[in-house]
Amino acid sequence: MLSRKLLILILLALCPVLALAHSPWGQYQVYRQKHLLVLSTRDDLQSYPYSKKLVEALNKSVPESKARPARAINLERAYNLLRTNQFQFALLSKANIEMMRNASDQFQGKNKVDLKTIYEFGDLEFVVQPDFPEDLVAVVAHGVLESLESLPEAKPTEEVIANNMLHAGARKALTAN
Repeated sequence: MLSRKLLILILLALCPVLALAHSPWGQYQVYRQKHLLVLSTRDDLQSYPYSKKLVEALNKSVPESKARPARAINLERAYNLLRTNQFQFALLSKANIEMMRNASDQFQGKNKVDLKTIYEFGDLEFVVQPDFPEDLVAVVAHGVLESLESLPEAKPTEEVIANNMLHAGARKALTAN
């Protein structure tokens, strides 16, 4: 009888460990590290369709990026994913990027999110976390440059270079051409 109680206690003690062993969370973290995920949102209507075009272009010019589109349910969720550094890249409208950068409008009273620009497409801005390695951002920016003809509404390079929020790696790639 004592051995049965001991067995039950051991199983109860191991249950949290066993539950964690089957969690996909760790696998998702690895997936995020292996793929260049471009975050967009459902309520930023232009962002997701364009992110698919951007991802296709990046996969042609920089296949090792393994770029994939990712879509948050809304702008608030995207803000939280970017604020907590769970996503490194995003493609959103300039107005939404500015709200995050300045903690204004719907983000009033919240923390600002420092996002650096890689490239601009019409009203959309392709951004990255500021601490993302300069050399890797340069590779991504170079991939964008190689794909400009397949990316509608891409701004002229000179105009993007003038953006004071441009990531240093993007500036390096854009000025090298």
